[in-house]
Amino acid sequence: MNEDDFYIIGIGSSAGGLEPLQTIVRGLAGDINAALIVVQHIPVDYASNLDQILQRLTPLNLIPVETIEYVEPGNLYVMHVGKQMILKDRFLSIEERNGDEPTNRTIDRCFESIAKEAGTKAIGVILSGAGFDGLEGAKAIEDNQGLVIVQDPITADFPLMPQNLIANDHPDAILSPENILKKINDHISGQQKAT
Repeated sequence: MNEDDFYIIGIGSSAGGLEPLQTIVRGLAGDINAALIVVQHIPVDYASNLDQILQRLTPLNLIPVETIEYVEPGNLYVMHVGKQMILKDRFLSIEERNGDEPTNRTIDRCFESIAKEAGTKAIGVILSGAGFDGLEGAKAIEDNQGLVIVQDPITADFPLMPQNLIANDHPDAILSPENILKKINDHISGQQKAT
């Protein structure tokens, strides 16, 4: 992917992540020069309606990824339950998770692929969650000069995932969901101010 084309925003969350995710998605303009990829930890046997919830909130074109999708700006991609998503050559594809892994690393895997494909146009956002996923993916985005934003643990229902990233990495910003939205919009519009 030509990293000058548009931004790729990856948002990773687990327990307690729905409300901040809704806040962010609700505030993104339909003509934003970015594609949004949502990676939400959802139990394999859970009948998720995340795509329907988000579609009601946004003018973005919502696409549930079930096999493979071509990534374009103005689209919001939602992961299929129990799988993981990988971005390569501008295609977002579904892969099986490794059932032998004790820790769910779907956010790491997706963010690592976003970092490789989008380079400086990668934006990684870590929201509320009870696990440790997201740290390695965030580091990959930083290594490629992308932007990493973490939800302020004080505002998270389950602060462990944001706290883990803050303790073991150097995110560009630690913000409330409302300010995460503002940071994304400012960054993409080129009006980002020093934090």
